[in-house]
Amino acid sequence: MSSRGPTPKLPERRQRANRRGLGLVVAPLPAPQPLPEPPRGLLKPVRDQWAAFWRSPVAAAIDRDSDLAAIRRLWTLYDERERAYRGYRKCRIVAGSTGQPVANPLARVMATLDGEIRNLEDRFGLTPMSRLRLGLTLGEARRSLDELNRSLDEHDDQDDPRAA
Repeated sequence: MSSRGPTPKLPERRQRANRRGLGLVVAPLPAPQPLPEPPRGLLKPVRDQWAAFWRSPVAAAIDRDSDLAAIRRLWTLYDERERAYRGYRKCRIVAGSTGQPVANPLARVMATLDGEIRNLEDRFGLTPMSRLRLGLTLGEARRSLDELNRSLDEHDDQDDPRAA
């Protein structure tokens, strides 16, 4: 039995139907900029991911002045996660304190890193669901913020009953 919750109201039955939603916010494409330097000491696959991220459309939504430190922290966590995984792959079972076989403690380290990584990925729209929650669309049809504001200004008086 599925528990999806109640059926949503029809749009015409919703209260405050006169309020227009903003819809999705489209990240404008900025002028091409050089790739920021990655954190020092990253493994090659993680450095390659860094470069791929900065070439992706998602990077257009990143404010390099205020977000770069957190993005660097995320890639440092990716690197630590990769190093922990490499160690875990080499030896999944290790001797415990009394010599009994136990799972390598790196498994717990990876789980902790995964949680921190997931939080930062969600903040920066690095997964499809987090992009939807943040209202980012990365399709071909992009509009600048000026165009969005202009279209909202055009419809303000039409949708507001107080303007009549």
